[in-house]
Parts: sequence; C-alpha cells; structure tokens
Amino acid sequence: MNELHANARDQFFAAMRSLAASADSIQTRLIEANTHLLLVTIDEFTGDLELKIKFAKLLDLLAVDQNDMETTALETVAHMTDFEAVKVADLICDFYSDLG
Repeated sequence: MNELHANARDQFFAAMRSLAASADSIQTRLIEANTHLLLVTIDEFTGDLELKIKFAKLLDLLAVDQNDMETTALETVAHMTDFEAVKVADLICDFYSDLG
C-alpha cells in the first residue's frame, strides 16, 4: 500500500462520501466535506509542487481568510450558488483522483 499522502487520501475520500451520500443541498454537503478537507495540511504535499498548488487553490476557493479557515470556509460555502458549489465539488473529486 502506498503511504504517500495517506492522510490526504483518507480525508478526501471522506469528503467525497459527504458530497455523495446525502440528500441535503450541495452547500450543506460541502460544509460537511470541509470538516474532512481542513484536516489536510499543505505540508503533506511537500515534494509534489503540482499537488501543493492544486490544494492551495482549492483552499482559496473554500476559505480566502487564512486566520480562521473553518469559520471562513463555512461562511464561504453557505453563500455559494449551486453552480459554484458543484464546481468546487468537482475539484475535490479531481484532486482525490490526482492523489492516486
């Protein structure tokens, strides 16, 4: 089993389950997914510049303010349109795929 990025893979898989396994609005599902994504740190991608940049971009979409990322992510997602939320959900799935 490849242990590289194991925590990130686990957290992104849990985030995808949150996105897929609920009848709630896409914004509510993204809020739940955030609880998993925010357990991943950018340092987990040291040595892989491409993943590091993609993860940083994803975090920027979820939480522009880096001081209190959890609160900011909740507020940001709650005010996303369905189109914006679906776009972010797609990026989460794509990133999980990139983790291999």
